[in-house]
Amino acid sequence: MSKEEKNEVVKKMSDLMRSGAVMLEHTCPLCGLPLFRIKSGEVVCPVHGPVKIVKSEEEAVEAVSSAVLRELEKAIARKLHSYVELLAKEDINSSEMKDLIYLLDILERVRRIRKT
Repeated sequence: MSKEEKNEVVKKMSDLMRSGAVMLEHTCPLCGLPLFRIKSGEVVCPVHGPVKIVKSEEEAVEAVSSAVLRELEKAIARKLHSYVELLAKEDINSSEMKDLIYLLDILERVRRIRKT
């Protein structure tokens, strides 16, 4: 994590505290940062947002898997956006069109897996 990213995390943590969130003894299963309980009762990680406190290794694996799939979905969406910009400019070649179709297929699979 870069110094800039660390500063951003510290800022998010202090923003949570200023808004009345309480730092918990539990840590995020993804990044190890302290979790916070916000006024609504929801538990959040300053990096990953809402999380579930896990009580077993099985729950931890499920939580990490779910988060990885969410991050994969976001990364694919960002990449698809770049292809949409190429389409809008009518500046896309057949190889990029194949990549676009491939990414859409992966996105569909990720969403199907997340629903199960």
